[in-house]
Amino acid sequence: MKWTDQYRLATCRIQRKPSVLFSRKHDWNNAIGQSLRDYVPFCYNLSDVNVRRFDLLFPLTVRDEKYFNLHHRSLHGQKAIVPSTEVIELCDDKQALIHRLTQYGFGEHMPATGCRFEYPYVVKKRVSGFGDGTFIIQNSDDERELETLLNAESHFTLEHISGQEEFATHLVIAKGQVVFSRTCKYFFPPGVYVKGRHGKPVKRQTSDHSPYTGLFEEMLRAIGYEGVCCIDYKPHGSGIKLLEINPRFGATMALFINEALPAYEAAVAAY
Repeated sequence: MKWTDQYRLATCRIQRKPSVLFSRKHDWNNAIGQSLRDYVPFCYNLSDVNVRRFDLLFPLTVRDEKYFNLHHRSLHGQKAIVPSTEVIELCDDKQALIHRLTQYGFGEHMPATGCRFEYPYVVKKRVSGFGDGTFIIQNSDDERELETLLNAESHFTLEHISGQEEFATHLVIAKGQVVFSRTCKYFFPPGVYVKGRHGKPVKRQTSDHSPYTGLFEEMLRAIGYEGVCCIDYKPHGSGIKLLEINPRFGATMALFINEALPAYEAAVAAY
């Protein structure tokens, strides 16, 4: 740890301000650091510091969550609340997650998978992030171009959920109870899109609630999820279709960090 951060850590103890270790992720660290109040943030990979020196641990990445589980699981409920590696890997595998939640009775909220649908439909990488490896099949030319992926075990097909609005609900859940929930609504331009590095919304709205928080709590409880997550979904008919459960901090949660972190800290203290 840099000597300047060692000094900051010693100072916050004297001033009785809680220290929080966030994973090192430059763009997210900047957004958090610019808005965070009442806490003293430190940004390092968990493997690079002595995590026991900090009051609170807030992993931002799957890599750090898995490192925590491998080396510091005894601190779960003491300094952090982190999903188990088994649950992380279930959520990371989009196809396996859809199948598991369907088995648990949530099938009406899952997109159909596993065949070649009417155009357009989606071919998606089972384990990926930020839209990488996901493509929209709009015609037979796309099918021929992506034939290798359509037949690969690393990918799967699913129905395309139409509409230009998409939602991300950020949650903190502990012992089966949601203790924090905020939602971002994204608006996309006309046409098909894949939200991610190359598919950006044209507008965003935030909300302090989602009508589906209770449903998400049931889903997360069913798979044994605890900690921070971001659930992506789209409206469909009178309900929703789940797109994915990201088993980590979502980028726009930085907008709510001054509400999320106290809720997280309280959940750790009450664990």
